[in-house]
Amino acid sequence: MIKRPKIAIVGAGGNVGAAVAHWAAVKELGELVLIDLKGDVAKGRALDLTQCGPFESFNNNFTAGSDAALMQDADVVVMTAGVPRKPGQSREELVNINAGIVKEICQNVKKFAPNSILIVVSNPLDAMVYVAKQVTGFPRERVIGSAGTLDSARFRTNIALATGASVEDVHAIVLGAHTDKDMVPVVSTACVGGVPLTKMLTAEQLNDVVERTKKGGAELTALIGTSAWLAPGSGTALMVEAIVRNQGRVLPCSVELKGEFGVSDCFVGVPVKLTNKGAEKIYQFELSPAESEAFKKSVAANVELMNITKGFL
Repeated sequence: MIKRPKIAIVGAGGNVGAAVAHWAAVKELGELVLIDLKGDVAKGRALDLTQCGPFESFNNNFTAGSDAALMQDADVVVMTAGVPRKPGQSREELVNINAGIVKEICQNVKKFAPNSILIVVSNPLDAMVYVAKQVTGFPRERVIGSAGTLDSARFRTNIALATGASVEDVHAIVLGAHTDKDMVPVVSTACVGGVPLTKMLTAEQLNDVVERTKKGGAELTALIGTSAWLAPGSGTALMVEAIVRNQGRVLPCSVELKGEFGVSDCFVGVPVKLTNKGAEKIYQFELSPAESEAFKKSVAANVELMNITKGFL
């Protein structure tokens, strides 16, 4: 019998976890396992999704519950568990709350799915990827943070809105930390249909696009009253798809740097090639002087957060 990839989503009772499951089911990426501290909620999410099959023409038999052992031998584990950010709350303030949650989950990942590729969605993202790497002891290509994909989607969307062009023709990337003040939308390489963005927007318009991108998470939190979930779920499912289908997609993800971009022993968002090996390759390219300086500040901010989490390890 042909084995389908086993994808475990921890925190599936929450909005982001449920969204990852939704997009993964629609794409029929594999055997989905929904795990949550509230087991009945996970089972309810699974049943609700199963009943979408007749409309969306996908076939999925979900496994769901609260037992961490359900992730046994998973190929990919997506960790979305954690307390969501409240309006006005910084990602830094979440460290003390979510580090303990992430540590416990990662101990179970190491126990039940020791050969898996772990995708971390929990915030504050870069710090939680660091915790995951330390607890699991997995090689760096198998511990990946999802934030850059989401931030870049917001960047591309804002560019499309500012230019009036189709978002499908927008190519742009966000590097650095997944925080409002420290992410680095890269304007120097952004283009629309091959036309440099700097040829399409004024300096003032470019600044507006960059600032809205950096505040994208806070904007949605203020509007909704909690963190966004549809786009984060979609972006994470895209990463899962690239891995289980060995697509070689180049996407911005938070990984441990070992000299790339002049940085070592820090987790930060950079372009990586995603395959069935995980983050198989990191790509480096030249940033503008301003972007390079912003990237350095981003790294410094992440190091500060990583140092805070060391007390939980």
